[in-house]
Amino acid sequence: MSPLPALGRPAHPPALPFLVALPWLAVVLGACEPAEPPPPDTPAALEGAAAVEAGHPDTPRAEDLGFAGPVEGPAARILRERIFDDTAILSADSMLGRAPATIGEERAIRHIEARFAEIGLEPVGDDGYRLPIELLGMTKDRETSWARIEGPDGELDLVTGQNFTFWSTAEESRVELDEAPLIFVGHGVQAPEYGWDDFKGEDLTGAVLLFLNDDPAVEEDGEALFGGEVRTYYGRWTYKFEQAQAQGAAGAIVVHTDESAAYGFGVIGDMGEGQVWQRDYRVDFLAWMDSTRTHEVARALDTDVPGLFDLASDREFRPMDTGFRVSSVIETDFERLEADNVAGVVRGSDPDLADEYVVFTAHHDHIGWDPSLEGDSIFNGALDNALGVASILAVAEAFTEADPRRSVMFLSVTAEEGGLLGSGLFVESPPVPRSAMIANINVDSPQNLGVTSDVAAIGLDMNTMGEVFTEIVERYGLRAAGDPNPMAGSFYRSDQLSFAKAGIPALYLQAGSDYVGDPGFDVAALRDDRYHTVRDVITPEWDLSGLERDLRILFKVALAVANADEQPRWFDGNEFEAAWQELYGR
Repeated sequence: MSPLPALGRPAHPPALPFLVALPWLAVVLGACEPAEPPPPDTPAALEGAAAVEAGHPDTPRAEDLGFAGPVEGPAARILRERIFDDTAILSADSMLGRAPATIGEERAIRHIEARFAEIGLEPVGDDGYRLPIELLGMTKDRETSWARIEGPDGELDLVTGQNFTFWSTAEESRVELDEAPLIFVGHGVQAPEYGWDDFKGEDLTGAVLLFLNDDPAVEEDGEALFGGEVRTYYGRWTYKFEQAQAQGAAGAIVVHTDESAAYGFGVIGDMGEGQVWQRDYRVDFLAWMDSTRTHEVARALDTDVPGLFDLASDREFRPMDTGFRVSSVIETDFERLEADNVAGVVRGSDPDLADEYVVFTAHHDHIGWDPSLEGDSIFNGALDNALGVASILAVAEAFTEADPRRSVMFLSVTAEEGGLLGSGLFVESPPVPRSAMIANINVDSPQNLGVTSDVAAIGLDMNTMGEVFTEIVERYGLRAAGDPNPMAGSFYRSDQLSFAKAGIPALYLQAGSDYVGDPGFDVAALRDDRYHTVRDVITPEWDLSGLERDLRILFKVALAVANADEQPRWFDGNEFEAAWQELYGR
């Protein structure tokens, strides 16, 4: 397949439209460009924003409450006041929601560049701190595209948005399938650490593969494989699509059940109907199908949908021809945009280790703005993830005085909301050898509501950085906490996943949950109410005392990793262990 020719960056990146394909939902923001976007915020406006923080003049710092330990050395440079200022600037209305390749993102990047220079970070790219990437948006023509699945008893009743949704990522303007065999491949897992292979060497070229969502539910010798109740990457729907490409298949259909997905079909029912962004797979035909249509396929195999899960939980499972055939025509329109990651480095001091990197990440993009909304129309993304970018800026300030043995890179990535695109393209074509990046620490939507007696990070039980994290947290008399909702698969939903898939050990800072005192409101409900809405702004509930403490601890964790004789590694049996061994030649 021939890629489309690249288009040059416009002299003035358009403010709209920007269509975001979230991992689970397509969100369309805007249909027309404003006559004139808001100007950059003035110092007076920023002072007004800072007045929110002034609403808590008596809020003690974590160390005043006995939940931080002594503050000394470079960590003392991590200050909540500076974190707040950077967050206020990056989440200001003038940033227009920071959608990739828009004037709002450009304004945000200029601030990040200025802060990198002020801190004293060395540029990473050939063009200063910027590392340009190209984004490819794909929109199915609904009028001319169609799909049909026929079996022994006739054609399935497919209703787009209700029980079926489909699209193509082949980067072709038109693809056709003519009665491609529909092959049931169970969960489609190849896990060398468990000696598990659902494909058994079968030639699946040109077939459409029917995948079950989630991991195989398997126990052997009294031990649960694949994490048991905890979802692994093998259970993610993106993994299924990657497997379809690896098998040379013409297409892939993921079976949706409420139990295996942990959400209803309505969450993803229109995924193929809006604009999607190219990820790591180029496949002619991709789809989701609900359990009611899948039941009809299962009947042809003399079972039902639970029976399909039972079949797929057997180590001896082999691909099965369902007797159904898939035909389709998909016509796709393309849009190419250029956006920027931003990266700077604190150089290591050890001649033998300075060419190795600990990489901090946070995404600066958010989901734009919608002028069709009455009242507030800007998705400011204060918590998600202006605060994360402000956090790694604060850690960078500490590292300039820390004299680490290894180099430490600070990477602000674009297009996370579109499917981890900026980090994925960075790892695919990094400015340093991929094997030189020995660890990733990601910050996305960290603590913003006070001080907790726990410090949380997802990935504690996945690689040896978790041991370092736990030891340092406990040194301060605090509790190290892991994923609060392991069934949600949170590790696989932010930029650390791009590094992990390449084999690079990663850790993902989260907000603790055991608050010191009563916050006076339901923390989880407040976060859920504001997530990906225009209400994600700085409000009086914000209290960065706990984040200041968390980042000082995170700095010490990263410094320990940067100074260690041995680089981190995944624990035995982790799904990313084989990639780690291949990347580093272990």
